[in-house]
Amino acid sequence: MSENSRVLGWFMRTLTSVFLVVLALLLAAVAGPAIWMQHNVVAQAGFVELAGPLGSNEAFQEGLSAMATSQATASLDLPPQLNNIAAAVINSAARSIYTDPGYAQAWKDTLKRSHKLTFDAAGNKDIQGDVLVDIAPLVGLISANVGKDIGITVPTPKDVVVSLDQPKVAQLLPKLTMVAGWGGWLAFIAVDLLILGIVVARRRAVTVVLAGLGLAVVALLWVAGSGFVETILAELVVGPEVAQQFGQELSVLARQSWQGGITLTFVTAAVVAVAGVGALIVKGRRTT
Repeated sequence: MSENSRVLGWFMRTLTSVFLVVLALLLAAVAGPAIWMQHNVVAQAGFVELAGPLGSNEAFQEGLSAMATSQATASLDLPPQLNNIAAAVINSAARSIYTDPGYAQAWKDTLKRSHKLTFDAAGNKDIQGDVLVDIAPLVGLISANVGKDIGITVPTPKDVVVSLDQPKVAQLLPKLTMVAGWGGWLAFIAVDLLILGIVVARRRAVTVVLAGLGLAVVALLWVAGSGFVETILAELVVGPEVAQQFGQELSVLARQSWQGGITLTFVTAAVVAVAGVGALIVKGRRTT
């Protein structure tokens, strides 16, 4: 083989390796957020865990109490002779549910019902989607407290569905679900491309080091982008005050949750880079 052919072969291997590694990092940059969305937004259990702390947020509880009071007043079937005191009794009962032993489960059930309603609507092309909240479990607590206060049994409605009037958010949900569903495949392809890029590289240890540094750059981009995304999400939610509070507080919780993924990526990047450095040291000793 001539010297020119050998140099050309090395160049093509290096170029192919660079292309594969860069493509792997680009796919990883998309796969990370997609996997997070799948586990924490699209999946009901993950969403309930993510939004759960909102139930104990005092600022959010104010807006939630107002909405629960309004819906309970409209949906609870109280005796006519109690009409004069109904509003005051319901308002008092609504503000006391947060100390009720059953509140934590009622809030969790509210999130589960609301997630199902919203994503079912988002996946139905025949209807206009929206962000829907079913607060029947909370109204059930209110009705129980009202019953204790006035000494009667108050029937609890099966469903208390409230539309938060968020058409823009509803329009994004099908796209978000689609991208989130690709997350696992994108990560799988990214890993395969990275391995292939290292295999075809002429200097594999150096390629491993650079791949680790590239993964750290991806994590830095996520750090820079997370604040921007938090702002966009908070501004995307408009309409009722309780909806705006929910959007703002949930965006903060989402950013805090995503920090775990960023930290894990930095650790992985460090491990990959150190492995590459270790391979270089071992190779250097063998050649001396």
